[in-house]
Amino acid sequence: MRVGQSGTGPGVHTPDGSAVELYEVTPAHGEDEVIDAAIAPGSSILELGCGVGRITRPLLARGHQVVGVDESPEMLARVTGAETICATIDELRLERRFDVVLMMSFLINVADDAERLRLLRTCAQHVRPGGSVILQQEIARHAPAVLEDERRKLVIADVEDLPGGAQAATLTHVVNGRSWSQRIVTKYLSEADLTAQLAEAGLRRTDYLTPDGMWVRARPV
Repeated sequence: MRVGQSGTGPGVHTPDGSAVELYEVTPAHGEDEVIDAAIAPGSSILELGCGVGRITRPLLARGHQVVGVDESPEMLARVTGAETICATIDELRLERRFDVVLMMSFLINVADDAERLRLLRTCAQHVRPGGSVILQQEIARHAPAVLEDERRKLVIADVEDLPGGAQAATLTHVVNGRSWSQRIVTKYLSEADLTAQLAEAGLRRTDYLTPDGMWVRARPV
């Protein structure tokens, strides 16, 4: 289990505390549209941290070829229609390169700088020359909040600033009367921070895919 992270609630939880059943009932929120608009038709995609295939399936439906990687066999058992590989991202070394390497779910915001560099090096190792590494990053630090619509509620609580610029928070999701909580530890990255670590991994940021800066594209140097 990643240090400082844990999860509670129904069903199986992954080493970082993510609840498999929560992701099964969480739909895509336009992520596939952002990605599809930024890449060529029929791209080969390596999706790092694919989970249950929440974004894998709509990308397949849009005609892309997706290989999904996750460390949780319980997550991967829910993925359909794509090749899957059970492995940790930082240790993944395939003898293949892809048009696009995709790393979402704010994995780039892992609190440990050395681990983040290992993740980025995996991205650089598997993208073809001229290809794209697409990252989803946090654009603000967490603050206590309650976000709710007619289907679900998210409560952000117990926010704690940690040494080294990291931050901990408890996220509680309530869906159809069922509740899951996860204690997460993340680190918000300034543009300079991200640029420096991309460079160390052999990548350079080329553009943002959305005006808010949440979606970043990098390419091999």
